[in-house]
Amino acid sequence: MSAIPNTLIRQYGGLAAKPHRVYGQGESMLRIGNGGAGGTGLVEALAKDYIALNDISGSIEWVCNHSRNTQLALLSGHIDIALTYEREQEEIAVSEGWAENAGCIFHDHFCLVGPEHDPANVKSAQSIEEAFDRIATTQSTFHSRDDGSATAHKDHEIWRRCHRSPWADSANSWFVKTEFNPADAIINATKSDAYILNDRSTLLNQVRLGKITKCTVYFEPTNPFHPLMNSCYALHAPSLANHPTKHIRSFLEYLRSPRGQKVIEEYGKDTVGTPFFAPQKSGIVSQGLVGGRPRNCKWLTVRQSSSKL
Repeated sequence: MSAIPNTLIRQYGGLAAKPHRVYGQGESMLRIGNGGAGGTGLVEALAKDYIALNDISGSIEWVCNHSRNTQLALLSGHIDIALTYEREQEEIAVSEGWAENAGCIFHDHFCLVGPEHDPANVKSAQSIEEAFDRIATTQSTFHSRDDGSATAHKDHEIWRRCHRSPWADSANSWFVKTEFNPADAIINATKSDAYILNDRSTLLNQVRLGKITKCTVYFEPTNPFHPLMNSCYALHAPSLANHPTKHIRSFLEYLRSPRGQKVIEEYGKDTVGTPFFAPQKSGIVSQGLVGGRPRNCKWLTVRQSSSKL
């Protein structure tokens, strides 16, 4: 790890500066930094709708980094808007004076995903902390992303609340550290019959693509203040911007507008059968995943999966 000059935010892994995808045609008018939501296609959906709404010629770039590195990409001038998931890290950027926080844009959820046969019996746990403790006690396989992402930090946060640090003991063969991207992490965990903490949107996207066919969800947020909430906020850096600020301000307004929020609210419904995200005002997605199953590239709820078995 190394520090970017003039900030307390730490870099984890490589820092991408070039676009992973480009949407639209013509000269670049906006560069958006994000990890998970970009990988599910939401950034693409929002970018294309914004271009169509404004009937403009130009392109929007998506630069892919995990949450903290996305903030550093903003500081380094590689992006114009950072969509990130860690409040305390965002507060550092604002307090240091180089970023402005435009507020919450949408909500994703962290989920505890695991094999259907549930070797640790986490289904009977009363809290996410008790579920993690049962996994450790039974030494059931757990995959942990070791990449400095918001998911990795949330994973460690929960383990610490259990007064455990399994990553620190190499003798813990049940605790498997990986450096996969979000999609490959959930694919490999389900193939290995492992438990994993993962974001809702990536899980559903891999179900949609047919990459995941066996698993279930044991825990997810039950209210907007739940520790498994994974809300996304927008940062920008007016004093550092080397792109015209017109589209930065305009795109931020679009994200918060009824039209932009509708794109977020509906995303995924038509393909996998349930929305990937919740809009800002909703707090949590009303259609939960706990007890459901992936079947034929859709997510079946408890009632649906019971009738299909």
